[in-house]
Amino acid sequence: MRAHAVIVATAALWVAALSLAHRMPGSISTVKPSASGDTIEIIHRLHTHDAELGVAASLGKRNISLETLVARAQLALYVEKRFHIAEYSDGKIGKKLALELIGAEMDGEFVLVYQEFTGDLPAELAIRDDILRDVFPGQVNHVNVATGGEVRSVTFSGADEWQMLTLE
Repeated sequence: MRAHAVIVATAALWVAALSLAHRMPGSISTVKPSASGDTIEIIHRLHTHDAELGVAASLGKRNISLETLVARAQLALYVEKRFHIAEYSDGKIGKKLALELIGAEMDGEFVLVYQEFTGDLPAELAIRDDILRDVFPGQVNHVNVATGGEVRSVTFSGADEWQMLTLE
């Protein structure tokens, strides 16, 4: 009887450890001036496993591997449709900025998707980040905007849509 209790307790500890080790789906996007200062870089960092499952689900496929160029291109196009920056003025969201899709690359257990914008960010802007939120209800996306030595951040979860930032 005592051996049975030890086995049950050990199994319970393993289950607890595994549940604590579970990683919540999320992404980090960084918006910052390029090294040359000519463009604004946008870098989206997603866990490869989440990105593979999310893009496969959005395409109606069983699975994909981001090891292939085609799959990384599909991910980049997926991100392009779900991340937006717009002008914001007088309490209204204005024109979306023309973000140019650059590509995607693997970086260890992460995949990076690159976009850029030619010009300066408006002093007031609105951001919308729906990356993987259509696939994973618990997805939390964090966006950092770095300008002039300052970093401003917004976080998207649940039913969040546009969030506003003032850069000054």
